[in-house]
Amino acid sequence: MHGYAGQWLRVDLDSGKSWVEQLDAMRARRYVGGRGMAARILLDETPPGCDPFGPANRLVFATGPLTGTYAPGSGRFVVAGKSPATDGFGEAYTGGFVAHELKYAGYDGIVVQGAAAELVYLSIVNDRVEIRPARHLAGRGTLEVEETIKRELGDSETRIISTGLAGEKRVRYACIMNDTDRAAGRTGLGAVMGAKNLKAIAIRGTGRVTLADPKKFREYALADLAKIRKHPWLGDSPTSAGALGTAGGVEDLSSMGILPTRNWETGTWEHADRISGTAMKNTILIGHRACQSCPVGCTRVVRVPGGPFGGVRPEYGGPEYETVASFGSLCENRDLEAIALLNQRCNAYGLDTISAGSAIAFAMECFEKGLLTEREIGFPLPWGDAPTMVRLLDLIARREGIGDLLAEGARRAAAVLGRGASDLAVEVKGLELGMHEARGKKGLALSYATAPRGADHMEGFHDPSLAVPNAWPELGVTEAMDRFTLEGKPRAVRLAEDYTSFINTVPLCSFMSLTVGGIRNTEEITGMLAAATGWSDLTLAEEMAIGERAYNLARVFTVRESGGAADDRLPAKLARRLRGGASREQVVGNRDIQAALQEYYRLRGWSETGAPTEAKLTELGLADVVGQLAGKGEGR
Repeated sequence: MHGYAGQWLRVDLDSGKSWVEQLDAMRARRYVGGRGMAARILLDETPPGCDPFGPANRLVFATGPLTGTYAPGSGRFVVAGKSPATDGFGEAYTGGFVAHELKYAGYDGIVVQGAAAELVYLSIVNDRVEIRPARHLAGRGTLEVEETIKRELGDSETRIISTGLAGEKRVRYACIMNDTDRAAGRTGLGAVMGAKNLKAIAIRGTGRVTLADPKKFREYALADLAKIRKHPWLGDSPTSAGALGTAGGVEDLSSMGILPTRNWETGTWEHADRISGTAMKNTILIGHRACQSCPVGCTRVVRVPGGPFGGVRPEYGGPEYETVASFGSLCENRDLEAIALLNQRCNAYGLDTISAGSAIAFAMECFEKGLLTEREIGFPLPWGDAPTMVRLLDLIARREGIGDLLAEGARRAAAVLGRGASDLAVEVKGLELGMHEARGKKGLALSYATAPRGADHMEGFHDPSLAVPNAWPELGVTEAMDRFTLEGKPRAVRLAEDYTSFINTVPLCSFMSLTVGGIRNTEEITGMLAAATGWSDLTLAEEMAIGERAYNLARVFTVRESGGAADDRLPAKLARRLRGGASREQVVGNRDIQAALQEYYRLRGWSETGAPTEAKLTELGLADVVGQLAGKGEGR
């Protein structure tokens, strides 16, 4: 099959056996790869109500038909499983070099089931698959694990996926690391890997990917690259992602009043300049690097050799925007060197920086309001205290003391604390919000409320992108929209989510999908995919259907496991008026979104309870999954 390896690797840790399954061509066209394939596997094979930490849960690693090629942004893969953070559909995306290596080894993906009796790692060298003991790697950090395995296998070119101490301890927002500084960060899948006693997967491949039409592929790839280089944020400007990283926008977000600050109390911060991409460039930055097949290189490389937060090594990269905001403004910590150290420790422990920073900010506000005392914590926890933040992060990763409670995530921790703590937990479905303020981006609020994996800032669009006419003419979005209104947003949200879902099935880096910004590359992406696979009749309309199909599969899984409309709720904080800044006085509570939510359900073809209807699933060729929603309020 052109564009594909044509087979999936299956591993059963209960029996210690592995085998290969051939990929059906029709299945590939329907689900493509990435999210589509992973969601289908989870829905088919994960028993309803299964324990996320139990052996019946699947852990899926999925690439796609552009993986292993030089398509810009194709160094991406998805990890999926039932989430221990939300009990619903769990997925996380990551870049680096692993995805290409897996294709070169001859596999489009890996499905892991069962659980090993003791800690192991999986070694994949082309068609040679071994399960090896890993007791000597217990508790080891990401870099040490990678260096040890490469020495054992005798090949420095081996690419490694691993979980850290946080995953072994089943911290509910533990992540999966690869290539030392790349993280499949969200929904706690590192804890699923830890529960399976799977410490790492080592991959080495020497094959290649064949293309149906190499000449056409090159033409479209070069055209795509040219557009990327002209893009105002991805090109060569002094303020580009390559120059300043994703933290380059910190000061602009603060000026717009949408930089999450003091556990979402305000959206503007007087010290934003201290943690910005420019500040990083002028102080601790020593370089940058790119994932495979990426022309941008937004990954930061930093060093802090000494001082109270010394020991920050370039191998662990550097903090990106989400990390800078979650450990910076959200906690009112203005020490960039401390943020770099917290980032490194998260990468070593295997912790999602968004949820970890959110847990600390939640604890800080609980301490401020007397819901957590110094006696309960073990020490005072004032806003902005960087040394104490490092101390608390270590406790979370080890599940020691107060860290054991915070390792459960904000929703579960708040339920234990009671006394109004739930009003301070900023999450949806158990997943803490990405560092993007929905009170100043009200269309984003709909994505937060309804996304299958919880508060997902990567699912749809961010409202400022719609402030100009003809933002997405290919998708039918032509009218300029104010970021403070929900008017017209349900349709735009639905379209953006379907296209993003398609990009996540390919999968490509979302930054390489230039649907917004005056430069668009939908034609080039279609062309590359068609030239890679031989799907010469591929159209944007089919791509939207592919994305919608994958999105609905993920939604069905979440509704089956945890609920529908009852869980499509925003955190109480967003119903409070933002203090200060250009977005001051803005609110977006559950009452505010009700009309837009019902319109969104209608446009999606879902019932009033938020469940995909039999008619919609049949239209998408998913009639066989209707039974998965029995008793969940599915419509007809």
